[in-house]
Amino acid sequence: MWFRKNKIKETKKRGMYGRRYEASNYSSWDNMSFIEKFAFLGLPCMLCFIFYMMCDIIHMDMIWYIRLLISVCGVALCIGLITGIVNYFTGENW
Repeated sequence: MWFRKNKIKETKKRGMYGRRYEASNYSSWDNMSFIEKFAFLGLPCMLCFIFYMMCDIIHMDMIWYIRLLISVCGVALCIGLITGIVNYFTGENW
């Protein structure tokens, strides 16, 4: 019986944030509340409308689809900058 030793199984250590980096088969959209879903979709649309109205006030003779393009690109730039700054300061470089 001493040829067969019982192996000691090590338990997998959980990280600081639990199962954050493991693959999951469910969407995070399912775990959001109604207010979070509304904010996730509605606030960028509202910000785009604000940028559109600012372009309308500044340049009244500008064509509507150019104003729309400027406002959508402005919102995308704001979201990208916020994401980049947050990732830089939290140290999550991907």
